[in-house]
Amino acid sequence: MKSTLYKKAGLWLLAVMSLSSASVCSGALQAEEPVQKPKVLLIASSYGVADDPKKPGLEFDEYAMAYQLLSPQVQLELASPKGGKVEVGEYNKTKPYNAAALANPAAMQLLAGSKKLSEIKANDYQAALVLGGKGAMFDLAEHQPLQQLLADMAQQQKVIAAVCHGPAALIHVKNKDGSLLLQGKKVAGFSNQEETMFAKEMLPLYPFLLQDGLTKAGALYQQTGPMLPLVVQDGKLITGQNPYSTPALVDAILAQLELKTTQREAYPDEQAVTLIQQFLVGQAVPQPLDEKLVDIQLMAAWGYYSLQFANAEPERQQAVQVMEMVSDSFTAPQFLMALAQGQLQLGNTTRAVELAKAVLKQQPDSKAAQELLTKAQG
Repeated sequence: MKSTLYKKAGLWLLAVMSLSSASVCSGALQAEEPVQKPKVLLIASSYGVADDPKKPGLEFDEYAMAYQLLSPQVQLELASPKGGKVEVGEYNKTKPYNAAALANPAAMQLLAGSKKLSEIKANDYQAALVLGGKGAMFDLAEHQPLQQLLADMAQQQKVIAAVCHGPAALIHVKNKDGSLLLQGKKVAGFSNQEETMFAKEMLPLYPFLLQDGLTKAGALYQQTGPMLPLVVQDGKLITGQNPYSTPALVDAILAQLELKTTQREAYPDEQAVTLIQQFLVGQAVPQPLDEKLVDIQLMAAWGYYSLQFANAEPERQQAVQVMEMVSDSFTAPQFLMALAQGQLQLGNTTRAVELAKAVLKQQPDSKAAQELLTKAQG
């Protein structure tokens, strides 16, 4: 009798142990299963030719920011019309996001071996981001496989995003009923004013201007000031005006994919354009500016170019005020001379003279500074 009981108890214990073991193994297997990240396709131009300014390529800043901000949360792939290596235009290697991308083998490997767009299927991706760079103006708008890919993604209600010159890829995309995808849609993109200010040498080469092309396609084009960020969202269509719009554009993509944005410190150039925007709406800008946190050179460039293209005194006043914010830190003679001329135009003679003398200390033979002094003191 005892033998039978022991035998039954042993079988029971063995069964319990087997169930427990199976449960533990099952739990271990479940714990080891990786969470499937959404796949996002980055799209770049194949037009670029190394060291040929008339054959511009991808905007590396936009690629680097997009890669750094998206890669922790999604699977990234890169495709271009021709596939293979994607050429990039000139860029500042010291910017934090560019330095990070250059030091990341995975990021650089994508650029070295992009996929061909003709081999890409919309079903495989949850979102697409068309990156800018002037090269996008020459090959993306007319590339049939890309048009079909974006049409399929729109049909499948996938997220479609584009930044800077990237929206050129959307101009000829059609819906299933033959209507243009952009008809009646709110969009942003590199503006005609920005082209005139920063890409004047390209104007005779472009097949069209992006702002004009978007408008012709029926888009409700929106813009903000040059070099300032703007992201426009219309359903699952997300567009950004210029490179500085990239971080906010990425945040909008992540939100559409129901993913959290990465907690981070703003990039110095991102902080610079934010401060300029705050100033333009009447908010105080803290002084002095921390050169480690704020891109002083970018603020100087915004003021300099805004002053050159100012059409009225309020615009001139704003440009001069931003230039003054950084004049203690950024003292290039050309910049100080432009600021001196701006102050003189505004009637601030004393400050104009002070700035002209500062230029002469660096460049004693500066005719512009000498002429300003003569004019101001005469």
